Amino acid sequence: MKKVLVFDGIAQVAIDYLKSNHIEVISNQQKNDDDFLANQDLNGMILMMHPVDKHILSQLPDLKIVARYGVGYDNVNLEDASQQHVIVTNTPGANATAVAETALMHMLMSGRLFYQERQSITGETDAPAKGQEVSHKKIGIIGFGAIGQKVDELLTGFNVEVLAYARHSKSVKNGRMATLEEIYSQSDFIVLALPATSDTQNMIDAEVFKKMKNTAVLVNIARGAIVDENALFNALKSGEIAGAGLDVVTNEPISDNNALLGLSNTFITPHIAAKSREAFDAVGLAAAKEVVRVLNNEAPLNQVNA
Repeated sequence: MKKVLVFDGIAQVAIDYLKSNHIEVISNQQKNDDDFLANQDLNGMILMMHPVDKHILSQLPDLKIVARYGVGYDNVNLEDASQQHVIVTNTPGANATAVAETALMHMLMSGRLFYQERQSITGETDAPAKGQEVSHKKIGIIGFGAIGQKVDELLTGFNVEVLAYARHSKSVKNGRMATLEEIYSQSDFIVLALPATSDTQNMIDAEVFKKMKNTAVLVNIARGAIVDENALFNALKSGEIAGAGLDVVTNEPISDNNALLGLSNTFITPHIAAKSREAFDAVGLAAAKEVVRVLNNEAPLNQVNA
């Protein structure tokens, strides 16, 4: 019987699907390397956030697939996986609605400074500054895959103009494809919805903030590594941009001494964009299906390494 490692708390639908395909399911916290190496006869794994590279992969000779539980795969060394003949997959689109809804929430919270309103009610701060509406604004979306396109769709009714950027041209429901320069200089809100890669690391840096409107709001529901965090802090502190809504930061979980937490124009959530019941089940089932395909010698739908 094939053996697959999952993480404690994975959606039950994923476990049920694996077992229905005659797979033995091993579960642990996936907190350290030993959790992965305790069963060296693993044939597959559904991976949460622990880093996986040659150190782990080289000690699992029967491993055929690492299925990421989500869209991002920056915690897996793809080159090492390919060298070890291990397929790496992700689940694009499975959590798109949950993440897109979170992006919209961040736009509203950060644009209108609603979190400051709450603080003023409790007496923690002075009366908040006036924020801006999302309606009738230009919305830049960088990364126009399943999540970016869902953000565009959810914005229908706000009478916005969407400027979307992706490697390939796509249909934009509420606007058009645009260059990065257009998005940086024209957008009232910029939503980051692209993966963290060597090409996108720190792509939103001090030079980008100089190009943005001083009334602009940056929303990041992608990965913290895409934004130069020191440059973001300086831009927010100086008023170079108006605000930020962040579901992700560079180092997670966010530390109590992260300087961004002390800014009154920054709204932060702890990487929860994909955490809806619906998305949790959908992502789990999608990952489990990829595992079954590969272990049945079928081609996966969403392989991310060569």
